[in-house]
Amino acid sequence: MTEIPKTAALSYRGELLRKALHLLALIIPIGMLHVPRPTALAVLWPLALAALGADVLRARWPTFHRVIRKLFGYMMRPEELPPAGGPLAINGATWVLLSSALLATLFPLSLAATAFALFMVGDAVAAIIGRRFGRHCWPGSRRTLEGSLAFFGAALLTVRFFPVPSTHGVLAALLATLLEALPLPLNDNLRVPLAVALLLWLLH
Repeated sequence: MTEIPKTAALSYRGELLRKALHLLALIIPIGMLHVPRPTALAVLWPLALAALGADVLRARWPTFHRVIRKLFGYMMRPEELPPAGGPLAINGATWVLLSSALLATLFPLSLAATAFALFMVGDAVAAIIGRRFGRHCWPGSRRTLEGSLAFFGAALLTVRFFPVPSTHGVLAALLATLLEALPLPLNDNLRVPLAVALLLWLLH
């Protein structure tokens, strides 16, 4: 998220910790480059389904909801914390795991790893820069030009570490930046990496 500070409900410290988890998640694409697909799927799908199950559980079990809120609430956005018994809310970490599992299922692991890493780094840098220095919002969005520029630069740098042609990497970074900035439906942790992986596959 590349939102200006005055409209963001999550504290800047919470945002930093949240995006630190994004960077920690880079262990996933690194692993994708070093294991066969069956191993990747055997690891990623149980993690994704367990995270989704935890979201269902906290929506239905007040005690578990209180525990999660106490431990991780400072890193979660308001829409991820409806009251127990309310609607199911899938949190950002669950979306990240679902995204990685789908990428590993649908695309060659080298392309899946590239798309996933590109977004994780770009999104983290965009949030840090956008919330601190963002002043110019995109029309109809709380995301900022400054955050989007940071996203693009970080994505360009990240893609250089993965086995894709440089031209493809530039196009992938540009697509990711546009899709992250636009107020589109579906969580950006899912829609952006999947779209980028599809582009890389078509260019492959």
